Amino acid sequence: MMMSTRTAANIERSNLISVRTMHLFTLCSFAVSGPLLTAFSRQTVYIHDQQFSTLEIGVMLLALVLVIPVIVVLLDQLAARWSRRTNGYGRDVVVTVLFNIFVLSLLRPYVAAEWLVFAGLGGILALSIAVPTAVALTLLYVRTGWMKAWLTFASVGILVFPVMFVWQFQAIVRAERSLEGALAIQNPVPVVMVILDEFTSVTLMDKQMEIDAARFPQFARLAGMSTWYRNMTTNHPRTDVAVPTLLSGVFPTTVRSPLAAEYPGNLLQIIDSTKSYETAVFEPVARLSPEPVKHVRAVQAGVAGRCVELLHTLATVYPRLIFTSDTPIPFPTIPRTWFGVRDVSTQRYIERQQMTEGVFNYPGSEDRRIQLEHFLRCLKGSDRPRFCFLHTVFPHHPWCFMPSGDQYLAETSQWRFPTGATGELGEDWHDDPPIVYRNQQRYRAQAGYLDQFIGKILDRLQEANILDRCLLVVTGDHGVSFRPGHSRRLPDAETLPEILSVPLFIKFPGQSAGEISDRNVESVDVLPTIAEVLGVELPAPVDGSSVLSEPARLRKTLYLDRNTTIIEPNVPQRAAAVKRQAELFGDRQLEQPARESISHPEWLNRPLSDFVIDARPVPFLPLNPLKAGSSWERFEPSQTVACLVMGELKPADLPEAQADLVIAVDGTIVDTGTSYRTDHTNLAFEFLLPESVIKTASNGIELYLVDKSGDQLRLRPLARTVHAVNDY
Repeated sequence: MMMSTRTAANIERSNLISVRTMHLFTLCSFAVSGPLLTAFSRQTVYIHDQQFSTLEIGVMLLALVLVIPVIVVLLDQLAARWSRRTNGYGRDVVVTVLFNIFVLSLLRPYVAAEWLVFAGLGGILALSIAVPTAVALTLLYVRTGWMKAWLTFASVGILVFPVMFVWQFQAIVRAERSLEGALAIQNPVPVVMVILDEFTSVTLMDKQMEIDAARFPQFARLAGMSTWYRNMTTNHPRTDVAVPTLLSGVFPTTVRSPLAAEYPGNLLQIIDSTKSYETAVFEPVARLSPEPVKHVRAVQAGVAGRCVELLHTLATVYPRLIFTSDTPIPFPTIPRTWFGVRDVSTQRYIERQQMTEGVFNYPGSEDRRIQLEHFLRCLKGSDRPRFCFLHTVFPHHPWCFMPSGDQYLAETSQWRFPTGATGELGEDWHDDPPIVYRNQQRYRAQAGYLDQFIGKILDRLQEANILDRCLLVVTGDHGVSFRPGHSRRLPDAETLPEILSVPLFIKFPGQSAGEISDRNVESVDVLPTIAEVLGVELPAPVDGSSVLSEPARLRKTLYLDRNTTIIEPNVPQRAAAVKRQAELFGDRQLEQPARESISHPEWLNRPLSDFVIDARPVPFLPLNPLKAGSSWERFEPSQTVACLVMGELKPADLPEAQADLVIAVDGTIVDTGTSYRTDHTNLAFEFLLPESVIKTASNGIELYLVDKSGDQLRLRPLARTVHAVNDY
């Protein structure tokens, strides 16, 4: 019996709907679930800390792989019904949108170039390419068979993306490979290890390549009782790789997550396995400690609440995977947990600060003063030897502290990236020397606070009668550079000596006299050195060798994105980098600006009465760094001071393309400088004033624009004068 024409048409229509549904599922997998699952699998610390259950991950996969595509299919059906009323117009709008999102995700890595984003052109360029491309792909889909065939073939992605994610997820959450049995230890002396973040040893040196005792007296004190390995270098410029390298002694030849399961036999596991120590471990970035994370929430959410929280987090992350940062769209705020910052209740937070044993996963660059004070409380005498480990995100950006410890900028403020920097991570300096050196001034001031902390460690150990008999290791994960037009973190031929060089001070048990060693030492050598001092046999082979053994390695090795660079053992141009630093800052105090960042050094300390003051004001927007997005809602610091003076100007209000500014305190000029570009329309400025100037001020701060447009140089007051220093 032959099938009726109407029945055949219905079957054909049903087949077409089924094929189109499969194609929509395919496009959703490439436009939505693929990018999200890829980004999610890379947030290993987030996955580790959140301890997601199988049910929660299943709900997420169900939402991405089934619920969202079904909603898209329903929207496509609505578009089909609408198109019947509009002579076919709008029939393929859903397909076009999906193609558009897919193309935007492909373009994003290329249009996020720093010069495009800085000019505000990255998002515009992406949209200008993606929209016509999506329209063209839709036309090909409608009018050709090969595009449909390609989508049919690509439908394997519907399953491939979630399967790959599950495989990667299981690799992240698999059980830690604990060390079997207790490791024998022959010399269980107290151990104190401090890893400093983004700190180049060049900063510590004077013209003679020795510790600059005038600006860093406590580092000089440490050097006077320990061995300073002046030729110490990192093996990687990224914290999440450099810290595990220090603690594992293994070169970063492969991509690994900073988790204990990826680094079996690391120092924290070894100490735990000896069963000889009381431990206090501060890990803000890595998770190498064998102690499982005890996740605490302000409000214990059930499975449903956890699922909603996970989906909400992914929803806030998703726009960043599609659009560049300069796209004029108000993106939702990504929850802090995504970056490894765990939200806990205020009460629990305070309780943890009183504990002196355990593993403490503070937020990396938040509440850093609290972290340091907590660590100091852990340095105490005990019946058993103590192992105290601190990775502190100091003097890493954000630069918020003066050498005295006074805080002038909220750590979680809107100024998340350094001023005058660009790029996706804010690590690329503009070719604008004055503002780059202003950042270096703030970095040096914060390094001065770190120097004070080193002194407190020594004092605390001495008070607890531990200093003489302990093994004290102070080192860094990677360096930092302040070269205009170069990266702050990624080394090149010019910035290599600053980014590669990191401090390493080792005070061996019983050592009291300082030494300087120019032996070739790298990050991988720290673990075997500690193991030799303690008399512990390493459970697995390592790439490093103890600084107490001979011979030293003949070459240095730097890893970056799986690329290996072999370097001469004496870091090239390190002496030149020290000399350049001396030329920039000379004998100035740490909080004072570099000479090249001061536009009129001859005006310093001159009274305003020496100049012609023009009554015509220049409007500007003053910024208050102490109040913008402050992290002090829970804990109000006792020491804050308004040393950082910031503001924005509109080019249309200026007589010249760049603003030349003067800042005066109590009628005397204390600094001069030029503006920098914040984006493609605005100009901004910042001045970090020495505390000695601020604390003695009585009549306040005044800002002036240097106007050279007429026959006579004039100073024009900015429209808002800050009369009360502490109100700025």
